[in-house]
Amino acid sequence: MRAAEVGRRFTEAERLPPLVLVFGPDRGLVTEVSDAIVALFDASDDPFAVTKLDAATVAADPARLVDEAHTISMFGGRRLVLVRDAGGRNLVPAVAPLLATPPTEAVVVVEAGELKRGVGLRRDVEAHREAVAVHCPADGERDLDRMIDDVAASFGLAVDAEARAVLRGRLGADRAASRAEVVKACLHAASGDMLTVGDVDAVVGDVAVSQVSEAVDAAFLGERRALDRVLSRVLQQDSAAVTVLIAAQRVAHALELAAADVARGTAPGRAVEDVRPPLYGASRAAAARAVERWSPDRLRAASEAIAAATFATRVMPHLAAATARDVLLRIASEAGRR
Repeated sequence: MRAAEVGRRFTEAERLPPLVLVFGPDRGLVTEVSDAIVALFDASDDPFAVTKLDAATVAADPARLVDEAHTISMFGGRRLVLVRDAGGRNLVPAVAPLLATPPTEAVVVVEAGELKRGVGLRRDVEAHREAVAVHCPADGERDLDRMIDDVAASFGLAVDAEARAVLRGRLGADRAASRAEVVKACLHAASGDMLTVGDVDAVVGDVAVSQVSEAVDAAFLGERRALDRVLSRVLQQDSAAVTVLIAAQRVAHALELAAADVARGTAPGRAVEDVRPPLYGASRAAAARAVERWSPDRLRAASEAIAAATFATRVMPHLAAATARDVLLRIASEAGRR
């Protein structure tokens, strides 16, 4: 199922399937989808209607998830068991018993990062008749346009065409982070009836696009010294960390698609040119060189690391610059290994 379908198809707790896997490279969208499901249970009179478990706990004790899923509510009605942040954890031993005997008194929602098709947890859930897998890919242009319009409409604002184009170029790696940036722009424009490019430039990603691209390209090319030098300039501004991470996630996704084509025999330059949404200018040239240093699996791991860092900037915004610097330097070190 696509993430956009969840709100339309599931409007009440009783209609939910017994197990929902929410996964994909967009950490913010994964959280947004699971939060929408949680909201169906928050209206319940039962204070214990929602149980949240850490993925590390479930991986260490698979029986814990089974016990929670088959526990009957004291107040009647279905319960929700939410497993947060399962990226990199092997939850197959915990989920397999639930697929064999689906719970009737609870809905189990498992959050994860990007998962390979036909392997492990994703394979098991997608093959099951009652379970549902919800994929949360990085936002494309249409997804971003829809989100921008929805947020602006909630403020009673129309969106200027130029403002939309500028916003689209600065967003996209993490739905929650992108939405927060659009909200900032709308708050700046709240005294009028139109969201303009002036509002966007005032509060969203005020770092020069060329500097951001230079930093991201240096990271994926393994140029640590150049990266460190550029980050010293870029990360002096408060909003820069999220802007850089969004750009890095977009490039990581593009490189992963290109690397998969290269593994099938396509020339690196052609593979990068065929990526959609496309890369432009110097970033395309850098990507053609970078893709030779990376395998699809290593790029997927880099994408997950960037998603985790983006999430961390929301939890600890005072450490956003340090978080962005750390993950990009780690990517540069990985790229240096060829």
